[in-house]
Amino acid sequence: MSAGIGGREARALSGGTFTTTHHSTSYDFISPLKLDLASKHVLITGAAWEDGIGYATATAFARAGASAIAVADLHGLSDDLVAKLKLAAAQAGRPEPVVLGCTVDIARQDSVQAMRDIVSQGFGGCLDIVVNNAAHVEPYKPLLESDPDVYWRTWEVNVRGLFNMARTFLPMQLATFASTNGMCTMVNVSSSGALSARPASGSYRSSKLAILRWTETLQLEYVDKGLLAFCVNPGAIKTKITENLPETVRNALPDHPSVAGDTIVWLAAERREWLGGRYVSCTWDMEELLEKKDEIIEHDKLKMRIVL
Repeated sequence: MSAGIGGREARALSGGTFTTTHHSTSYDFISPLKLDLASKHVLITGAAWEDGIGYATATAFARAGASAIAVADLHGLSDDLVAKLKLAAAQAGRPEPVVLGCTVDIARQDSVQAMRDIVSQGFGGCLDIVVNNAAHVEPYKPLLESDPDVYWRTWEVNVRGLFNMARTFLPMQLATFASTNGMCTMVNVSSSGALSARPASGSYRSSKLAILRWTETLQLEYVDKGLLAFCVNPGAIKTKITENLPETVRNALPDHPSVAGDTIVWLAAERREWLGGRYVSCTWDMEELLEKKDEIIEHDKLKMRIVL
């Protein structure tokens, strides 16, 4: 943090004060029980851990009535977690979804392609929504103290991984949109860390910054064919991926996976074209965000710019 910048100002510069109300857990306005995603086919990466953002998102999709959910992770998905997703749908009064558990390394194109074959067969070639949540964080060290291969692995997963996912699954999404008027929505999980610089974690922060511009570009390239792509900051959540952070930092993370999972599903459940290419924080109040729609469009807010 730069000298002379106070806590509130720093928070504002990273988008923390965009809405007056903030949430650390889910709330009624974004409840999956109020949504209807029947007949929708969804793919979520980075979802092997029950207390993680990806699995919270998959659970929210199940509770919202999604008909088919593919959950992918480097570590795969246990049979127990597959069963719990189906149970979450049943407890919400929804039909049991098709659930596919996939093992994938998104940094490898051949691995992503193999997953595509499984998803295409299991979903009958249909795909409405992709949530790119899988990520890598290097140990919390300055550059010269870091292992260069581990440091670069962050970019391989966080940036090349999304490139691989889009190259492989965007054609399926566009085809679904063209044939059945599907959702054709891509949600890329970025971070508020993309909006600030601090010592250490430089590879992670810069990779998440790159995702913001890349998503905006992808939206411009394929909006005419039906794509709606945007980024989200999930919040400050103590998950498996934060294990490389100092324990004092991890223990201070205030948010719960439910606020990320339920917000992502709420955002994906309706095509809001004006969000295309933009950044949204899951801890913002979504009702307030909707009220700011005209302001966001008029001033082209929530995109990366340099202010001179």
